Amino acid sequence: MSGMEFGAVCDVSVLADRASFERARQLVDNGELYLPSTTYSWLARDRLISVRGKAICYSLVSQFVRDRKLLVVYLPELLDELSRRLMFQVEREVPLTDLRACMLAAHLQLPLLTFEDELLERLHEYIGTRTLWVLDSHADRLALREVLELYRELATDVGSYLSHRLRNGEALEGLVEELRKQRGEGMRAVTAAARKLGQARTNPGELIFRYVAWDLTPLLCEYLEQHVVQPEVVRELCERALLLVAGPKEYQD
Repeated sequence: MSGMEFGAVCDVSVLADRASFERARQLVDNGELYLPSTTYSWLARDRLISVRGKAICYSLVSQFVRDRKLLVVYLPELLDELSRRLMFQVEREVPLTDLRACMLAAHLQLPLLTFEDELLERLHEYIGTRTLWVLDSHADRLALREVLELYRELATDVGSYLSHRLRNGEALEGLVEELRKQRGEGMRAVTAAARKLGQARTNPGELIFRYVAWDLTPLLCEYLEQHVVQPEVVRELCERALLLVAGPKEYQD
């Protein structure tokens, strides 16, 4: 990843009101908060949108953008296409806004910050997910750096694993067992280190991080078989199959 140390992509639950947004800023220790440009363009056109029952107002979100508290980031066309194809694959049971946020988070290798469980529940029910690891940590920048480093290492491992098994229809099935076998000791060490670092100073709360693989394999296999993109691009897309979903502990107990 480039120069981004820590931040998060906003789920719609973060943008529903000012209090939620300011809470999110505290929880990422004043790191950057991001929104896909496609979502912002839709909001700018319609002024009011609803996603999973959450009403998002352009006037409020645009103020966050003007104040540079929220950064609008371009989502590459191929990832936007993947988002749309996933939406049609599940007959719109997972909103395109959610899928774009997931893709942007995976692209930036940053967490997707949410204040509710419904997003993950829908991904699990309609797309298929596997949880590799769950880690809780206080919202401290040093602790969060450990969390992110583990995520980026695991994303590389997931990319390597899936790219070598993409033509196997059950590629995702053995992923969790294999990575826990290979990385279990390291994941436990990072968990202990993050918890210890997070206790070093006063912090605004505790975050639960879920390292979650979501099933992109049918679409990626189709790209490969139809020679739509180069094999090395498919390999990079395989790394996008790992999400880091974060939420405050008080919302998830």
